[in-house]
Amino acid sequence: MYSSHMASLKYFGVTLVLRTEDDLSTASNLTTRRFSQTIVDLKLAVDVVTIDVATSKSEFVPSACHMATKLDEAYIVYTSGSTGKPKGVPVLHHSAVNSMERFGGILEIKEDSRVFQLMAIGFDGFQADMWESLSYGATLVLRSDDDLSALSTASNLTCTPTALSLLGDPNQYPQLKVVAVAGEACPVALKDLWAPRVKLFNLYGPSECAIMTHGSRLSLTESIAIGSVLANVHCYVLDDALRQVPFGILGEFYLSGICVSPGYINLPEMTEERFLVDPFGHGRMYKTGDLGRLLPNGQFEIAGRQDSQVKLKGYRIELDEVANAMMQHPSVKSAAAIVKDKTHLVGYFTPAHVNVDALRQCVADQLPVYMVPAVWVGLDDMPQNSNGKIDVKVLQSMDVSVDVETLETDVELKMATVWANVLGVNVSEIGRQSSFFALGGDSLSVVRVIAACKVMGLALSGGQMTKEMLLWRVAKAVSTHRQVDWPSAMAPVSTKVSVEAEWPHVVNWSNSAIYPVTPLQAGMLYATINNRRSYVLQNAVHLADALEAAKFEAGFKALVQQHDILRTTFLTTSTGMYQVIRPDIQELEVPTVAVASLADFLEDDLARGFQTADKFFVRLTIVNTDKGHFGVLTIHHCLYDGWSMTMFWNDLADLLDGKPLPERPSFRHVVDYIQAQDTRAAEEFWRSYLNGVVVTSLETNGIPRNCLADSSDKPLSIDTTACLSSLSETAQTLRVTVAELVKFAWAATVRKYTHQNDVVFGQVVANRDIPVHDVDRYSFSTRMKLPSNVLCRILGPLVSTVPCRVQFDDTLSVTAMLEGIRLERGAVSSHSHASLIDIKRWNGIEGDLFDSLLVYQNVPTASSKVRSVDQPSKTFSTDHTLEIIVTPAAAGLSCCALYKPSAIPRDQVQWMLEEFDFTLSQICCNKSGDMAVSELWTMSPAQTTLVRAASSGPEVALPFGLLHHAFEALAKARPHARAVEIQDRWLSYGELDALANSVASDLAHLGVCVGSRVAVIMDRCLEFPIGLLAALKVGAAMMPLDVAFPSARLAFMVADAGVCAVVTP
Repeated sequence: MYSSHMASLKYFGVTLVLRTEDDLSTASNLTTRRFSQTIVDLKLAVDVVTIDVATSKSEFVPSACHMATKLDEAYIVYTSGSTGKPKGVPVLHHSAVNSMERFGGILEIKEDSRVFQLMAIGFDGFQADMWESLSYGATLVLRSDDDLSALSTASNLTCTPTALSLLGDPNQYPQLKVVAVAGEACPVALKDLWAPRVKLFNLYGPSECAIMTHGSRLSLTESIAIGSVLANVHCYVLDDALRQVPFGILGEFYLSGICVSPGYINLPEMTEERFLVDPFGHGRMYKTGDLGRLLPNGQFEIAGRQDSQVKLKGYRIELDEVANAMMQHPSVKSAAAIVKDKTHLVGYFTPAHVNVDALRQCVADQLPVYMVPAVWVGLDDMPQNSNGKIDVKVLQSMDVSVDVETLETDVELKMATVWANVLGVNVSEIGRQSSFFALGGDSLSVVRVIAACKVMGLALSGGQMTKEMLLWRVAKAVSTHRQVDWPSAMAPVSTKVSVEAEWPHVVNWSNSAIYPVTPLQAGMLYATINNRRSYVLQNAVHLADALEAAKFEAGFKALVQQHDILRTTFLTTSTGMYQVIRPDIQELEVPTVAVASLADFLEDDLARGFQTADKFFVRLTIVNTDKGHFGVLTIHHCLYDGWSMTMFWNDLADLLDGKPLPERPSFRHVVDYIQAQDTRAAEEFWRSYLNGVVVTSLETNGIPRNCLADSSDKPLSIDTTACLSSLSETAQTLRVTVAELVKFAWAATVRKYTHQNDVVFGQVVANRDIPVHDVDRYSFSTRMKLPSNVLCRILGPLVSTVPCRVQFDDTLSVTAMLEGIRLERGAVSSHSHASLIDIKRWNGIEGDLFDSLLVYQNVPTASSKVRSVDQPSKTFSTDHTLEIIVTPAAAGLSCCALYKPSAIPRDQVQWMLEEFDFTLSQICCNKSGDMAVSELWTMSPAQTTLVRAASSGPEVALPFGLLHHAFEALAKARPHARAVEIQDRWLSYGELDALANSVASDLAHLGVCVGSRVAVIMDRCLEFPIGLLAALKVGAAMMPLDVAFPSARLAFMVADAGVCAVVTP
């Protein structure tokens, strides 16, 4: 059968590889006598050419009409079509030669290699197997029907991951040296099973681009990628406007270069839609529909199909991403995710014995909770389609029901009732194994559940809800934990509520003041309840000797006694969170400890952190080490902000100098001001401000979080190229502040990385201009030079975090956009004390509103007399995916990035800082502001250069002009070498070439020549390569078709291609 393939090449017709669903205009059909009746049944008006291995002796001398060029068609493959009809894809000779040359090199095909042919005849992987083998002098081993026994003699194998997972233990195939997977995502468990035993490769490339454009060897220690782009190929990751996206950002793959097909057969509209002009100057490019990213190391990763996105319970979910997360489990061989009945997400996996709880946790560790399947189905084998890929249609047809386990305890029944009320579902749909988040829960509904539980007498924390997820686990946690509270936005705000009954021994209640926490404090305390290390600041000050240590301790105690905010502790009650001011410092202790190193103490001290009902939320420890004495100040963020710490250190410096402390207004005034604000006005403003907002995320979805390249949480920093004077001059020219210039530049950077014109991120507002009694009287040390418009002397956390929304319009100028930001300044400031939880609730936003936070930290400098030392081991953390802290410095702006390494790669954070700096420079270089907003899409020159370089493979000359030329050279050089075998029959290279010549002669007599298309319709047999080669030899395009395909599908493909002959023995 392979001889017929070669005959087509020799006459330079096109060889068609046909599946049961293909459509062509084929000039000839090649088949064997035993299938002649099948061909007759097709009722095709074409000639039939028979192949007889025993008697075929004709010589073939090609004429000019049989001389194909590299730009002629070599073969045709049919792929599934969205309309229900298959699409014919012609592949040119130079495209096929380039792929086979790279294919064979990557897979280490040699003359002694034995390549096992497992792929379906109509699949383009069949072509790859044949030509990688016959182009490198190897032996092609054909399987007979479903008999895989010959695999035990093979050295090389290419198949889909699903097919590989069915082969079992790799130790059963000791001769197998190289295995390649292609066609779908490779599970981690499959990689880890095979990579130690063989050289395992992951290949990528669509049929429209000659089978392969990327390839990468897989190892145990690295995440799964498809590698870099091959020679003579270009791969662009583009957004919807065909702009290249930055490193690490999801976009659609577009392929260009020598690999691209001319288009679909007889489908001009679809061809125009998918084959576009390459905007980067390499002819035409193919729109793949595959989503992926380019990593900074030049490797590409696939994240799924663009059409795999579904919407479930208001959330957009990438099904391929869910399946990919499942495949990170070490025991999962294959996985798929679908939505059943539009109500629940179902995860399918093999093998069936994988522990569901462990798999659920594996997925929960990688994806948002709403992307964790509600139903899990284990299968012994994953259903496959004819191409060896997972058959999603079979999965969709499976009868899967959501089993609701009977509730067993009263607590479980109460919890189910609460969930049903909060989530708006029927309590009968909730069982012991139900997941709160799979039912549609999120962080906001967690708060509502906790509040409802209080009413029913159940004690529960947000941390327990997030950790346990399943109803029976949450119910069990309720019965074993003391009650904690939710953010104050959900609690009464009255300051007259007595908490003494719940906390009778915390303080001397007769002399203590009690008042509500602010929204900012509530949020930080909520985080502290779940993690006592949250919002803890440590400062270590070098002390000369014991005498200085004593003075330092005395100064600290005097400062705590002077400022009531430093004597404040925090309590959670059944009605809310409250802060309690102690009347004095009688219980304030300053211990002295001796440790081996300061680093060890800092780590232990941070682990201690703070928790509600601690006597104080600030402490001082005198630490003695071999390297000296240190005073370690540990303070919780509920007591300070950036301005406050400057005041703290300046006041302490005054005390150490013997100067009197300045009087400061009490933080209580701030609380009174916040409580007096008009909530209705704030709600109206924030509803209008966020109307129609679409929440965007910087988090790198699709990359398994445990596979992110760098797990370091050490901050990244950069100093802006633009100097402070240039930034100030530009801001003044554009009638905005430097802070607003920074805000706009960060919004433009976020837009680059989310590709959304409507951008929302968090911003920290200082609130140092609020109308509080005695707030504007400046009466302390002149070393603290405050801006004239911010004269607040209060010690305490006045800052607040609110959303910043920037809606980009590429038709506007930068000046017009900045004017809009400037005009919003006053309104945002007036309503900045609203709780972030309330803001989300007012707008019906469930989950996070933003995942990046911008802090413009224009705070005064503290006294140099008390300066903290560099901490040998400092822990950096943020509650956001990314937090950018911008501080004015002498040379320009100092930008520091804190990030979650489990959510966003370190390289991406570094590039975002570079893009932020470039955007600021762009604006400063155009001080007039007449720059178009559309110009801000431009990536920085540094990143553009690297992205463009990584997007193109090297330019390499091809060793042969036509696909079959390498085979013909080998047939002359090694005529007796074994070329193809099936069971106990085989043909040498010389025999295969001679038989293909004989069939090519027959085709030539029928008028087959360059521009013709030849269908080869058989099953796996020795005659198949004869027919395919014969088609190529006469200059035709070969089209392999499986005789087992339905007649109607065969007839459609043959008619669509224009077949002119059938070959049969």
